[in-house]
Amino acid sequence: MDKKFQTFIGIMVFYIVLSYIIFPLAFYYLAGKTLESAGNGFIVGSIVSVLLWYNFGKKMIETK
Repeated sequence: MDKKFQTFIGIMVFYIVLSYIIFPLAFYYLAGKTLESAGNGFIVGSIVSVLLWYNFGKKMIETK
C-alpha cells in the first residue's frame, strides 16, 4: 500500500474515533447523561473533525 494512503487511512480512523466515540461519550457523561447530549457530542465531534482535516490532516497527505 502507498505511504500516503496509509497516512490517509490513519487520519480517517482517528477522526472516526473522535467523532463517533470520544465526543459523544464525553458529552453524554459531562452534559447530563441523556441521548440528546450524546447527539450534541456527535455534532460537535463532526465539526471538530472537519476543522482538523482542513487545518492539519489535508496538509499531511498533499502531493507536491
